[in-house]
Amino acid sequence: MARRRASKARSASASARTRTPQRKPKSTDAGPTLSERLAVLERERDALKEELDRSQARVRQLEEGQAQVRDRIAWALDSLHNILEGKA
Repeated sequence: MARRRASKARSASASARTRTPQRKPKSTDAGPTLSERLAVLERERDALKEELDRSQARVRQLEEGQAQVRDRIAWALDSLHNILEGKA
């Protein structure tokens, strides 16, 4: 037959167990109000929009630079082909 585990005796007295739990008083600082939270979110949204605009401008700038490099390489290859055809 399996042995049962012995339960640990409760250390609190019976009167302490039967007492109703004390409620914590509500604090006066309930956190930010809805309008404050909205203002914070609007500022964050505006900051993210500005960052997105900067990033999009940077992408456009990089794409333009890449197009210029591509055009220069194409021009150089065309020039080399013309030189090689002239010698042949």
